[in-house]
Amino acid sequence: MNLSIFSAIVLYFVIWWISLFLFLPLNIKKQKIIEKGNDPGAPDKPELKKKFFLNSIFSLLVLIIIIIIKNVFL
Repeated sequence: MNLSIFSAIVLYFVIWWISLFLFLPLNIKKQKIIEKGNDPGAPDKPELKKKFFLNSIFSLLVLIIIIIIKNVFL
């Protein structure tokens, strides 16, 4: 039994959201100069576009693996 399109989209979104928390802390560098009013733990360059892109690719690969396992073994 295959996944419907809606089920696959929902599953992809859930995988994407959960795995986002794996990618957010990668390559975090703190600000070198802490100015008044800035949080000392704030990242200098968070590179969110890069992390969102990597997260999207990772989530797609996980979804493909889940669909293959579901279709072959279940």
